[in-house]
Amino acid sequence: MRNKVILAVLAASAGWGLAGVGTRAAYGLGATTVTLLAIRTSVATLALIVAVIVLRIRPTRLAWTHGTLIGVLRIGITPLLFMLSLNYISAGVEGLVITLVPATTAALAAVFISETINRNQIVGLFVGLAGTTLIAVSGDSGLGAEGNIVAGFALALGGVLVGSTTGVMQRHYAPRHDTMELALPMFASGTAVAIVIGLFLGFDDFATYSNQLWILVVVLGLGATLLPFALTLFASKHATATVVSMVGYLAPLVAVVAGVVILGEQVTPWILAGGALAVVGVALVGGGRRTQT
Repeated sequence: MRNKVILAVLAASAGWGLAGVGTRAAYGLGATTVTLLAIRTSVATLALIVAVIVLRIRPTRLAWTHGTLIGVLRIGITPLLFMLSLNYISAGVEGLVITLVPATTAALAAVFISETINRNQIVGLFVGLAGTTLIAVSGDSGLGAEGNIVAGFALALGGVLVGSTTGVMQRHYAPRHDTMELALPMFASGTAVAIVIGLFLGFDDFATYSNQLWILVVVLGLGATLLPFALTLFASKHATATVVSMVGYLAPLVAVVAGVVILGEQVTPWILAGGALAVVGVALVGGGRRTQT
C-alpha cells in the first residue's frame, strides 16, 4: 500500500504540475479561458458520472448541498482565476504562487474550524509568502515582455484565497460523506458554473479547434483535473496529511521544469530564489502537520 500511496502522490503532482503548462499550450493552439474551463470540467464530470453509475452510488440530498457549495467555488471559480492568470504569468511562476495554498489553508482552518496550527506552520506561511512576494517585487513574470506580473499575481492570489477557503470547507464537510458521493455534486456544480460563464462571455468556435487541441483539452480534463483529485483523495485515506502535502511542493517543481522544457518559459535568479523560499515554506507547513496525525 505504501508504494501505491507514493505513486498516487507522484502522479497527482505530475498532473497538477502539468495543468498550467497544458493550459498555456492550449492558448497557443487557439483556445480561450472560459471555453477551456467548460470543456475541461465537463470531461472530468462525464468520466465521474460513468464511475458513479458503474459503482451504483447515489449521493444523498445533504451531499448535493455540501458538494454544490464547495464545487461552485473549488471546481468552477478557483481554476478560472488560475487559468486567467496564465495569460499574464508563466506556468512556472503560477505554480510557485500556488504553493501558498497549503499554508493559507492551514491558517484559515485554524481561524474558522479551530484546527491546530503550530509554530512551524506559521513560519512556513510567512516564508512561502516571502518567496512569492520576492517574485512579485522583482517583476519577473516568466514570459518576458509579454507578461504582466501585477495582473497575473492578482488573479493567481485570488485563486489561492478561494482555493484555500474551499479547502477548509471540504475538510469540514468531507468526513460526513463518502468520497464519491461528495465528488459528483462538486464537479457537476463546478461544471455548471463554467458553462454559465461561457454562455455569458461566449464560447470559442469549435470548428476552429484542431484534433491536437481537442486531444489536449481531453487530457487536461482527465489527467490534470479528475485524476489528481481522485489520487489525492485515495492517498488521504491511506496516508498521513504530511505525505499527501508533498503534492504541494512537488507540483510547482514540475510546473517550473515543464514550463522551461516544453514552452521555453524564462527562469530568472529572482524566480529561482522566490521559488526556493516558497517550497521551503510549504515543506515547513507539511512538517508541522506531522504532530497532528
